[in-house]
Amino acid sequence: MDTKFIYKGLPRPESSNLISGIQTAWVKYIEEGIKPESLLRSEIIASWERSKKFGVNPLQKQVEESIGNDELSLFQEKNDKLLHYARPDMKFLAESLEGSGTIITISDKNGLLLDMYGDREILRRAEKINFLPGSVWSEEVAGTNAIGTVIKNKMPVQILFTEHFCTGWQDWICAAAPILNPFSHELMGVLDISGKWRNIHPHTLGLAISKANNITRYIERIIYHEGLRMNPFLTATLGSFEDGIIIADEKKNILRTNTKVESFINEINKKKSLKDYPEIEELVDNVISSKLSVVENELTLNGMRDRFICTVHPVMFDRNTLLGIVVCLRKSAQKFNAKESKSIISAADSGIARYTFDHMIGSAPTFVKSVDKARKAASLDSTLLLTGESGTGKELFAQAIHNASERSHNPFIALNCGAIPRELIESELFGYEQGAFTGAKQKGSKGKFELADGGTIFLDEIGDMPLEVQVHLLRVLEERMIMRVGGDKVIPINVRVIAATHKNLMDAVRTGTFRADLYYRLRVIELKIPSVRDRSSDIPLLVKHFLKQLSGKFGKKDIQVDLQAMRCLQSYSWPGNIRELKNVIEQAIFNMEGNTILPCDLPSELLAGEEQSVTCEKEHFITVIKAAGGNITLAAERLGISRATMYRKMKQLGISSETVH
Repeated sequence: MDTKFIYKGLPRPESSNLISGIQTAWVKYIEEGIKPESLLRSEIIASWERSKKFGVNPLQKQVEESIGNDELSLFQEKNDKLLHYARPDMKFLAESLEGSGTIITISDKNGLLLDMYGDREILRRAEKINFLPGSVWSEEVAGTNAIGTVIKNKMPVQILFTEHFCTGWQDWICAAAPILNPFSHELMGVLDISGKWRNIHPHTLGLAISKANNITRYIERIIYHEGLRMNPFLTATLGSFEDGIIIADEKKNILRTNTKVESFINEINKKKSLKDYPEIEELVDNVISSKLSVVENELTLNGMRDRFICTVHPVMFDRNTLLGIVVCLRKSAQKFNAKESKSIISAADSGIARYTFDHMIGSAPTFVKSVDKARKAASLDSTLLLTGESGTGKELFAQAIHNASERSHNPFIALNCGAIPRELIESELFGYEQGAFTGAKQKGSKGKFELADGGTIFLDEIGDMPLEVQVHLLRVLEERMIMRVGGDKVIPINVRVIAATHKNLMDAVRTGTFRADLYYRLRVIELKIPSVRDRSSDIPLLVKHFLKQLSGKFGKKDIQVDLQAMRCLQSYSWPGNIRELKNVIEQAIFNMEGNTILPCDLPSELLAGEEQSVTCEKEHFITVIKAAGGNITLAAERLGISRATMYRKMKQLGISSETVH
């Protein structure tokens, strides 16, 4: 028979001449470097070449690289979904091949064995070569083997006995196939069937390929269903088919559409990318960068007359792998207007806590201490008071605490007590009954406390709450019951209260503008959020984050910050804190020319009184010009600015041609 590998068949074990021939060829290759090109498949020869280049010991009897059980648990947790989808097929294979002396394994994309099934006897034999969960079977470690070779080629392969590069597993045969991301085709894992070669059926490779493909197809199916299930606004309307749906991969390539969206956008089938729809792409970019849902945003598409409510939702395979994007479009009602749109967006946002502790940026000791305390507070259900200057991120902390608590699957409702008119705040908090006041809805309306039932209510700027409402809030905190405005029925509620303020509430108590009993009832646990000037070492990290977040808006890439500009950012007092910092970075991107933010691109208040900073900037420019041999054009290029801006800056800093010669 043909001694070369055939896709659907294998040389039979009794082909001892073939075994002997490959063994002889292996010895000549190891000792003399002679390639057996007439005997082996090209992929095996290429793998031998790589193994030799990696410095793999061909005489090793056991794989040396492995990790401990604790570290393995972390990798299994990281690949939890891959294991979840793979294990049913692995168990099926194990049952089908029972008694055949085979092992079924699943490894991650780097060749780390995550799980395995097999007969006790064959598992005992596998232990001798360290073919166990926690060991690494990449080509770099184990030489030519099915798992490692699949990782390199992303193609199914079967390695026969002496085709293995290392003698320790030359009496084994292994068939493996890749598990691929169905959209990007990136490798996610490898399914492998291994055993003593005499027990392997010729169709083993086909079986491995079939099961790996099953897992890939299963992952593809869950993209659509999980995307729909996780979207809180779309789920409620599925039965009426009111939503147009577009499914795209992480590169924004359009993969699927439903008939509803095709009725909305006639040319959708002719478009291959969401980049053809800038309005949607902007929302998608925000989702991809932040891994957050964008809910209920109103937009128009390419000048179309109709307006749509657009929902964008990322579908994650694990914490780090974006599988796809679900875009949902629903036509706005005829009576929908901008004012109503803003109201709906606000209501939608207030029901969902988007931020988690993973979104916290900073390593300054004061900030880390606050985050650690916030994590601890999340494990409790006590009333919490967040204090700190305006713009420090108190709501971000509140949302992260909610998402890390046992209430995370229930609503997060936010209300800014300083933004609601005094005459309306009570009805906003507690709701109202029909006819409670002029303009009230016919059926009345729930208040924030009712909407937050089971979850968390965040009362921002609690220090601005009117005294007459404070007494009602105190009663709610004590009795956990509310009564709507104009109503006579007591409604029990189960909410956690997180309040926040930038004011000194104790001073407000002393002046009589805040109730002492409410203050102590709110301050069961107090958490102070540090100001930016108290964590100036975090400014470079925050600037980098905002540059990444905002640069696309201005069509910029790889923006750098001049050293002196960064010094200005770090030396400024930041009365507006993170909110102000973000606005300054956005203004600087707008002002800049080229790809480098210079001190002149920053607002004047950051430079006011900074004579030393100006001097440093002047010295920096002079140094660059001198290094360019006095060539102004070259110096401008090195600074990342235009020649015109260069001359303008020279004039502003008092740099003349004589200065640099």
